[in-house]
Amino acid sequence: TFHLTWSAEKISFGKTEQVQSVREGRDAMVNCFVEGMPAPEVSWLYNGEYINTVNSTKHNRLSNGLYIRNVSQADAGEYTCRAMRITPTFSDSDQITILLRIQHKPHWFFNETLPVQYAYVGGAVNLSCDAMGEPPPSFTWLHNNKGIVGFNHRIFVADYGATLQLQMKNASQFGDYKCKVANPLGMLERVIKLRPGPKPLGPRRFQLKKLYTNGFELDIQTPRMSNVSDEMQIYGYRVAYMSDTEFKFSAGNWSYAKQRDFSFHGGKHFIIPHLETNTTYLMRAASRNLAGLSDWSPVKVFTTAAGCSWSPWLYPSYGLILALIWT
Repeated sequence: TFHLTWSAEKISFGKTEQVQSVREGRDAMVNCFVEGMPAPEVSWLYNGEYINTVNSTKHNRLSNGLYIRNVSQADAGEYTCRAMRITPTFSDSDQITILLRIQHKPHWFFNETLPVQYAYVGGAVNLSCDAMGEPPPSFTWLHNNKGIVGFNHRIFVADYGATLQLQMKNASQFGDYKCKVANPLGMLERVIKLRPGPKPLGPRRFQLKKLYTNGFELDIQTPRMSNVSDEMQIYGYRVAYMSDTEFKFSAGNWSYAKQRDFSFHGGKHFIIPHLETNTTYLMRAASRNLAGLSDWSPVKVFTTAAGCSWSPWLYPSYGLILALIWT
């Protein structure tokens, strides 16, 4: 007598790459090499949603992957190749997720830009250049069409952006700054004109207006600047703050301080929330206009309240609680 033994071959995905790329505007094959005996049935998901490949003009399921016609950036994302077997004697399944990247030439993150920015000698300014591209593009900054040299600048580069930070030491640093963005599929460039502007006046009043258990409302005022256009007037403030413990821990280094920016467009209520109860904080303020920040005010010391306090940003919650009590 003969005894035939047979065992199923486990599902595997062979040399399937989990990151795949295709150029925008072309047809793409998301490769998925499913192995196993008996052969599994394969289905596809896109970002967790089932893809119907039956009678589809966009997707076609093939033996070695998913065929996608005329890919665009909207087709980028995670594709899950799911393999399943159901037989009279056993059932099993497995899956692999593939990240599909759509290669495309760079394009700006934001269409609107500030073609003119302002600074003053003795201040600092950040010039930003943000663009998407796949592969991630390179960023190059030029000043008056020449490379930027010297120690008065820093460039912070991310995958999809580069910020040029300038310490304005002299008037020769004003001029045209060009950002060039490039990858193998294309190039962009944008010019920001850096012009001299008036240094803002610092706050003339910086004091506590209201005290809460978990925050402060501040009274900050700066007089209107004379002989300055309306667009160059003060439009807001920056407040830097640290608890006395943080101040001691950082040896008085204000670069470790938290910061909160205020704009007059949001009204002239300057509230610092989410602080610790019964805690002493050191604070300083600076005025802001289009040319940058003023000198910092003298440091003030305020302490949050120890007891229960009505916080203005919690009024809606208090109203709801009272309504529930009275109903």
